[in-house]
Amino acid sequence: MAPDEESNAKVSLIDQNKTLMIDQYTTDVDSGNPELVEDIQNIEDAFAHFKPKVDVTFTDADGGSVDETLKFGEIRDFEAAGGKGRLVENSPFLSGTKMKIETNAKIRKSIEQNRKLRDILKEAGSRDELKAMLQGMLDELQGAE
Repeated sequence: MAPDEESNAKVSLIDQNKTLMIDQYTTDVDSGNPELVEDIQNIEDAFAHFKPKVDVTFTDADGGSVDETLKFGEIRDFEAAGGKGRLVENSPFLSGTKMKIETNAKIRKSIEQNRKLRDILKEAGSRDELKAMLQGMLDELQGAE
């Protein structure tokens, strides 16, 4: 805890292994004339009044652009890591990307644990047969939709 120079209030320092990101999360603010708001008593009031949001452009796996507006209603909406935050779940692009990563990790783990499948994937001929079989199953599933 460190004292604030202006108010003498105790302020918690940021841990050395943390990163503080400061940015403007609204695009509708005039830089020369800040708004004075006196009714805000806590952080929830601040989020309710200012409704921070930011337009972002993600790059997908094919190199294309995906535009999204990220909206923030509470501090957890800024957090991504550790499962506590909701940045990823509030973004369709990020949650879809996370799902693909988790699916690939599960498939890789299954392959690593399945000796027969590993042996099939080592041989080019067997690998091509497996690929053709999986493509046939995928085509059948897509035709059923």
